[in-house]
Amino acid sequence: MRISTAQMQDRGVTAMLERQSELSKTQQQVATGKRILVPSDDVLGSTQILAFNKVIETYKQFQENADAAENRVNQEEAALTQTINMLQRMRELAVQGNSTSLGANERALIAVEVRAILGEMISVANTADSNGEYIFAGFNVNTAPVAVTEVPPASGLFTYSYTGDLGQRNVQIGETRFIATEDNGQDVFMDVPVSGGGTQNIFETLEQFALALEGNTSTANVPDDLSLAMENLGVFRAQTGARLNAIDSHRALNEEIVLQGQKALSSIEDLDFAEAVSRLNLQLTGLQAAQQSFARIQNLSLFNFL
Repeated sequence: MRISTAQMQDRGVTAMLERQSELSKTQQQVATGKRILVPSDDVLGSTQILAFNKVIETYKQFQENADAAENRVNQEEAALTQTINMLQRMRELAVQGNSTSLGANERALIAVEVRAILGEMISVANTADSNGEYIFAGFNVNTAPVAVTEVPPASGLFTYSYTGDLGQRNVQIGETRFIATEDNGQDVFMDVPVSGGGTQNIFETLEQFALALEGNTSTANVPDDLSLAMENLGVFRAQTGARLNAIDSHRALNEEIVLQGQKALSSIEDLDFAEAVSRLNLQLTGLQAAQQSFARIQNLSLFNFL
């Protein structure tokens, strides 16, 4: 079989192109630090990479959800703690107001502080987060949950109503784990047990306390009512603490899953640099040899000897 000069040149060119392609691929691997550049390099490995990336992205999103949930729960816990502290001060004032040594003027002065604390308590109940969403409004987050109405107008008599709903928002922080991010104001502030039986919203209790002081009448039942209100809020504060503990616990689990996923991903796609550099040197040598061989083949012609 005869091999023409053109065929030898074609084979030489093909050999050089193959060496260049191999060298280019290895250079890309070294530059990126990745063993698999395209799915065809390792079909099974590429499939595993997609699966692990999906898991990692999912659990990173769970971590972001956990952070957001923690912020909202922390905000509710702070609001509940502040309210309980105000109720404690209210109880002190109620005990003071029951003293037989006080006259109408002294009780009127106590009523001024009671109304100031009442106004602050309404403000806390209408707390909004950084997005402007009211944390005690249930799903109706765009409306302040506690509304104050003077009835009749200009009478100095006020009623307090809840304008939110009974919803409770939940955030997914794990594959099957959801966490409540707040409690609705109806449960927290409105349906509060009182010493005489039944329930009454906490703002009405304080309104009646202020009116009694202003009218220089008995407030004997108020300390017990306020104690029951503090107990009610204490239950919700305990629940926020339990939620924060659950978030911390699940965050640690999520971090471990992400870490293990990253390790598995690294074992599949990361490049063995020592092997790659050695291969790169061999391929460079092979390319140089192919180039030298091609140069010699070009000179294998009888015309060069004529």
